Amino acid sequence: MYRRQLVLLGTLTAAATLARPVFGRPQTKTLVVVELAGGNDGLNTFIPYKDPNYLRLRPTLGIRDGLPLHDRVALHPALQDWQTLWRAGQMAIVQNVGYSNPSLSHFRAQDIWQSAILQGATDTGWLGRYLDKVQAKTQEGVFLGEEYPLALMGETQRYFHLSPNVLANPAGKLGQAIQSIYNTPQGSPLAEEVRRTVVESQKAVQKLQQDILQRQAQQGFTRTGVGQQFALASRVTDNQPRVVYVTVGGWDTHANQPQRHQRLLQELGKNVAAFWQKKYDQPVLMLIYSEFGRRPQQNGANSTDHGTAGAVVLLGAVRGGISGGEPALDSLVQGNLPVKIDFRQVYGEILRQWWGVEAKGIVPGEFARLGVLS
Repeated sequence: MYRRQLVLLGTLTAAATLARPVFGRPQTKTLVVVELAGGNDGLNTFIPYKDPNYLRLRPTLGIRDGLPLHDRVALHPALQDWQTLWRAGQMAIVQNVGYSNPSLSHFRAQDIWQSAILQGATDTGWLGRYLDKVQAKTQEGVFLGEEYPLALMGETQRYFHLSPNVLANPAGKLGQAIQSIYNTPQGSPLAEEVRRTVVESQKAVQKLQQDILQRQAQQGFTRTGVGQQFALASRVTDNQPRVVYVTVGGWDTHANQPQRHQRLLQELGKNVAAFWQKKYDQPVLMLIYSEFGRRPQQNGANSTDHGTAGAVVLLGAVRGGISGGEPALDSLVQGNLPVKIDFRQVYGEILRQWWGVEAKGIVPGEFARLGVLS
């Protein structure tokens, strides 16, 4: 009971802290990171519909009814909610992003993207190192999900972790048992302190819970777990943290890709669009990435296997458009796309242009400016 109480106390305290409104504080620039875990198929997200090699490599998997963004690239039709962002010049797409000599392992690729370190092991992530550098408080970095990411690990500090599950009231006998524990004064001073803190936090958590449900019902977020994550991200961003990190899983499409990818993109598109309906005039930048792309040629299951380069999306105060070059479908390297943009170049752009800090000490290496941020 003791460890479980401490874990619950931590999430409740985080929820209660983040539920409080912010008044009279200078605006802080927030980066919202959305990780698509599993390896999103960038070629069927941003479709090179004028390249004849696309349908040659994907005769049945290729998308023929994409939504043209310009004369070379079209959106997957499930992403129609993003067209408004594109037309408003608030979407920058960077293609062919990755790193050299990828192993195509999910775990290794996630470590590399989250740490920004290609060789060896590390206990810190690039966002954790940034937060350490600016001496951020614990609540200025927030993870919304279940498995805490390496990206938010600092040298000495872990930043807030708020599981959407904490907003769900356990029902039935389990709920009654938990409530009974917190309604019963404890004999141990420490256990009693924990109990009182949890009880005092409950009202704030209930208020946060009501706010999330209202946003899901009234602001276009889907009535799903992903919709709850984005509604919570929207609410948490109101408190002006420096970083909000959201992980959305399910993107490893080795089989049944057309239906799965359609559903995943539709849900992502709707929730991202709902998030931006209330954030246009706020200092918020969103980064959407996946640990790798998929192979250009479809597999025997009308799907795709692990690939190398993929697309990164930046939303908000950006120079809208497409950069990074076209996918080189006519000159694959061992069946995969050649990498043209090192992902750390994107991080460097965010650090320098968005937050105004030097990338040195946070992201190893020297990289030229991309020019996608205002």
